[in-house]
Amino acid sequence: MVKLEHLRVFVAVAEAGELQQAAAHLRRTPAALSMTLKQLEEALGGSLFENERKGRLTPLGEFSLNQARPLVGMCANAISEMKHFAMGRSGLVQVAAVPSAAALLLPKALRRLRTSRPDVRVQLRDIDSSAVVKAVREESVDVGIATVAGHLPDLIVTPLLIDPFVWVCPPEHPLTKLRRNVRWQDIAPDDFIANGLCAGLGVPELDALVERASLMLLSTSSLLGFVRASMGVTLLPALAVPNDGTLVTLPCQSKRYVRQLDLISRADVAMVPAATALIDAVKAEAAAWEPPNA
Repeated sequence: MVKLEHLRVFVAVAEAGELQQAAAHLRRTPAALSMTLKQLEEALGGSLFENERKGRLTPLGEFSLNQARPLVGMCANAISEMKHFAMGRSGLVQVAAVPSAAALLLPKALRRLRTSRPDVRVQLRDIDSSAVVKAVREESVDVGIATVAGHLPDLIVTPLLIDPFVWVCPPEHPLTKLRRNVRWQDIAPDDFIANGLCAGLGVPELDALVERASLMLLSTSSLLGFVRASMGVTLLPALAVPNDGTLVTLPCQSKRYVRQLDLISRADVAMVPAATALIDAVKAEAAAWEPPNA
């Protein structure tokens, strides 16, 4: 029976034109190569070389070389690809993240990842926290970034960063003139735009503002657009606010108002190797991130 190793040795000897050079390339002895070639000739039913020095191919050898060379090359490429995949240097990583992490944290992490692993492909969904957890549970993504509520025994939840809530307003707003942290009484109910992220903080003063707000937006991008248009102020996690100069962030009265972002993966499923590399890049960017007004 012809084995791939038979063909690999044959191609190496045929291309080298002698046993010694091929043996050095393959890190084997000339005697071992001669034995392998003899086995191949017996399996094929004919001689591959004109003489013992292996310097000239027979017609069968010429034909066999043309057939074997692409197979050996394909196998070498396949093995190389498999090694790259195992080392996390290639492959597809599917990620689900809350919009703020998807827009502001992951681009930097992916830029970091691509410097060492340019062949890794990433598919990203930006969805809310409950949908992120659901996607990880259903194995439709490899890793999630979200805020986890409660204990999830079927998932691996790793704290990523603490994201403080900040007041967000247009640059000309009166709040920007204060020389102290913004207090609840500084916010007029008709000037406050409620949102889903701040509504769950469980702060009585904030709950009162949310209840009396004339406008509530669940889309962060739309919310920021309304603030830019001087339609009011809002309260958001700092990571959700782009640092593009069009908005001002101001610290809250208390530093207790925060959300925690977590890395989420399944506890019972082996992770794609490239996902581990992406997680390392995300952790590095999270460690380097500093909230405004820190």
